Amino acid sequence: MSLTQTQLDQFHRDGYIVVPDVFSEAEMKAAQEAMDEVFYGKPFDAWLAEVDGGETASVSDGFTTTHDHKEGRSQFPTGLRALDGLVENETYLDVFEQCLGDRPAYCNAHLFLRSGPTDKRHAEHPWQGYHIDHYTNCLLPPAVQVGFYDYINSGVYLHDVLDDGAPMMVIPGSHRVAQQVYLDAFAQGNASGGSIDDLRKVGGLADPVPQIGPRGSAAFYSSYTIHAAQPFRNRRVQRAFWTLSLCRRDNAGWTRFANPFIYGEREHMMPFLTQTTPRVRSVFGFPEPGHPYYTEETLSLLASTIPGMDVRPYREAMEE
Repeated sequence: MSLTQTQLDQFHRDGYIVVPDVFSEAEMKAAQEAMDEVFYGKPFDAWLAEVDGGETASVSDGFTTTHDHKEGRSQFPTGLRALDGLVENETYLDVFEQCLGDRPAYCNAHLFLRSGPTDKRHAEHPWQGYHIDHYTNCLLPPAVQVGFYDYINSGVYLHDVLDDGAPMMVIPGSHRVAQQVYLDAFAQGNASGGSIDDLRKVGGLADPVPQIGPRGSAAFYSSYTIHAAQPFRNRRVQRAFWTLSLCRRDNAGWTRFANPFIYGEREHMMPFLTQTTPRVRSVFGFPEPGHPYYTEETLSLLASTIPGMDVRPYREAMEE
């Protein structure tokens, strides 16, 4: 199975798509049981019963891009076949290739868990928390063109995700205007890094929609797509995803260079990348001066997202 032309057109138009029946019921049952064991040490229902009984709820929020995790290794590979084997699904990889338009290269994979009774991974107000995931793997701000410098994030639905189960809120079509949205937001003092402070101040975007889906589905979305978390309306459920990010193989050096070191080493790496030379930055994945990625818009965003970085060599090469 692969995407129909209608589905592929939908992905390119909206910046995301939820594809049903990518994985079997048996695969999802085994994967969810393995994930529950990683994070709770028992089935979710048993953990929920303990919470009901007044026991202290101890569970990770489920998100990490490091290789060390005190509640269990959630970075790929987990060492659990029921989870690690999901990457071998041929349909899953086929859809990635269609969305990317190229053979894929690995960025990262991890387990993502939100548990209704303890969840705090959402903003206070519905107009807060909107962001792009692009900076998880890449320090290069959004380019005006889509489909080359962005990458594809995916979440495998280990169980049904309904409206009351804190589905991700996604803004259709936002990937195509992400660069301008962030240029305007920084100019207005309405952005910090990859996050927009107040969505109400951003004009021209479609209304956010919940990314719901049945068990066995896989969601695919551009790393430029603007989205946010929302609270659980039903706090007796969880949202458990197995996630994978892949980029185009022909630009992997530019797109995925941040992930190997930017989290545990951020306090050392960011000052270094800010202060070093363009030639050294290119060793770590930045396109070299003169590359078509660099425009007045991308340089403006680089100056905003990496304060103190001297963008003059890139501008001078662009003007030659």
